[in-house]
Amino acid sequence: MAPSASRLEAKLKGLRKAQVRRILSQSWRDIPGASRHLSMLRESLTTGAPDARRCLLSSPLLGGWLQDVLFWREAFGRSSRLLARRGSSFDRDRLFDQVSRTEFLSETVPAGRVDARFPRRVRRRATAVLRARLQDLPRILWPHLPAPLTDNFRLCTTENLDEGCPAGRVRLGMTPAMLVWKAAKRSEPLCCRLETGSLVVPAGAELRWHETIPGTSMLLSHRLVSRGGSLSVGARVPGLGKRAAHALSLVERAWPEAREEILRRTWLLVPLVEAGTVSYSHLARPGISYINVFRGTLLDLADDLLHETAHHRLHAWQEVAAFTRDDGEQRYSSPWRQGPRPLNGILHGTYTFLDRTELLLRAARAVLPFSSARRMALRSEAGRELARCSRSLQDLCKARKEGLLTTAGGSLLARMERHRACLQQGRLSDTVHFSIF
Repeated sequence: MAPSASRLEAKLKGLRKAQVRRILSQSWRDIPGASRHLSMLRESLTTGAPDARRCLLSSPLLGGWLQDVLFWREAFGRSSRLLARRGSSFDRDRLFDQVSRTEFLSETVPAGRVDARFPRRVRRRATAVLRARLQDLPRILWPHLPAPLTDNFRLCTTENLDEGCPAGRVRLGMTPAMLVWKAAKRSEPLCCRLETGSLVVPAGAELRWHETIPGTSMLLSHRLVSRGGSLSVGARVPGLGKRAAHALSLVERAWPEAREEILRRTWLLVPLVEAGTVSYSHLARPGISYINVFRGTLLDLADDLLHETAHHRLHAWQEVAAFTRDDGEQRYSSPWRQGPRPLNGILHGTYTFLDRTELLLRAARAVLPFSSARRMALRSEAGRELARCSRSLQDLCKARKEGLLTTAGGSLLARMERHRACLQQGRLSDTVHFSIF
């Protein structure tokens, strides 16, 4: 059975507490400066006000940080055991599997095969990532730090690709507050201190308000630009706030509950400039939607916002319950992508594109400035999308018979089958469509 919104939030908070305990219980002597940063985390969750602690444990930004640190701490431990000749072939295979899911595979396996220096390369990369994530912790904690705490710390001002933040700027948690560093070397850290709950910054640092979508708290970042296989943070997108607000207004007129869910699950929109990319999101970056805002119509942007929100919902559920029991091999045909996909990808695709089908049907019926020809085109596209979802549901039903879906995965599949049946009959979701999350 799918969890209710309150049950899921309670499970996520319990998971966050367990993740924090795991991190704080480990030895960090091999990572310089780790103990100082982790003491801030400990104080925030033990001496802060109850509301502040609850808010911190619910923070998607902290959730992504915890996932990163646990992932790379495990990689650090495995590589250290292999270097000390205490590891096994399982450790080596597991370490390769971990690294293959990151952007550092070519760095750690430069010759295309695992050699004797593989553990050393992984350990070096794990150390670098862990140091960077620990140095980023103060600005994540800042809005939740206990008022009596008085301490000096540094805020990193290097380019943050994950959040579309250029060098020389620091976004303070998930708030619209941003520090702009006007030093000669914009990558230098900001040396700050806390004094009875107030953040004291050095001369040359200026507080500015982050751009948001008008009428919402959703932040808008600088654009991410892809060149030659690498990403960099570019300029802002002029007029994006107004365009995104119009897209959300369109969603509200077609499907009010969907707009509420977008604003509930998405806290940051990162615009993309990348040919061939529509949108994406990551399990380890909860609430951040990366969208190519330059393509298509307002309805396309509305669709992309809802699509990534659906991924965020499933990612939140997956943090507390696995959907599949398969080995992750890409053996399933996808109606939406070229080449085979893993079972988890088919689950996500079917779920998100069922939402797209409903949005198209609702837009065709809503009081919107669409011509009769446009409405007919939307209904036709919804029919094609529903046929694609039906094909994938057949694969998922087969996987269920083979025992490859967990209880949570089976619950998700049953819900998608009901959603598909409603849409085939021309019926739309009721007001509780999003309530399971």
